[in-house]
Amino acid sequence: MLKKWIFWRLVQIVLDFFWIYGSFLMAYFFQVGFLNSTDFSLTAFALVSFLITFLWSGLLFLTKYYRIPVRSGKRAFYDIGLIILGGFVATGAMIVFYLFAKEALFSRMISVYAFSFGVLGLCFSQIIFRKIFAWQKKNEKNVYRTLIVGVNRTAERIIAAIEKNPYAPYKIIGAIDPYGLEKKIKGSTVLGKLNKLETLCDREEITAIIQCDAFEHTLNLISLCEEKNIQFQFDPALRGIYEKNLRIREISGQTMISFVKRDFKDSKKAFWYRWGDKMLRQVFDID
Repeated sequence: MLKKWIFWRLVQIVLDFFWIYGSFLMAYFFQVGFLNSTDFSLTAFALVSFLITFLWSGLLFLTKYYRIPVRSGKRAFYDIGLIILGGFVATGAMIVFYLFAKEALFSRMISVYAFSFGVLGLCFSQIIFRKIFAWQKKNEKNVYRTLIVGVNRTAERIIAAIEKNPYAPYKIIGAIDPYGLEKKIKGSTVLGKLNKLETLCDREEITAIIQCDAFEHTLNLISLCEEKNIQFQFDPALRGIYEKNLRIREISGQTMISFVKRDFKDSKKAFWYRWGDKMLRQVFDID
């Protein structure tokens, strides 16, 4: 399942790489012309451009630009920011290479063209592949057929979030009521009790289980998932953990769940609090 999504991301990576490289070459021809200039060698420029392309692509790798699933909603603008940041760094490095390392004649307009072509091409690539991922989700191609264990508000919240996200590779098949109370659940259908779990997994070809209730059955669920090669996840609330402002942390190589106190209630300061919090996490990896 996940391999197919990785495949499409790899296709995007390869196409983006060649587009970035092509952007530098197009910039050369736009500024210098379609004949090889003796003052400004195409061969040397093409070689440096190839190395700079690795720099731009490498920045996208390190910043999780190609994450699965893709960012959605307002977070999609983060990807645009990464594209622009990578473009600034790459074209800046190009200028430094030529002015200081090569000591060659260099036109600043080439860097402007390369930046513009590269950013526009990567944005277009984002649009195309987002449509591909959305199409896969809508047509249930390469998605996890997901069963929810639990009929409560937590389960309803997770179902709503998955259904709302056009790129999340999950299709909610239904929910199981662990205690057989025959309750209803908003956004899905209750398919039965927990004793029907194995039968349902086989009949509905379940490939993912999200546990939102029945804490005492966790070990049995994990054993079933291991046996049938089913992805298993659970909500933090299942363990009685406060869900807001949680961070996964590592202390001396040991994984911890950390609670971070944040006050975003003041509407005047909320915007700056959130961006400051994101900067602390991204730049310094601290809470």
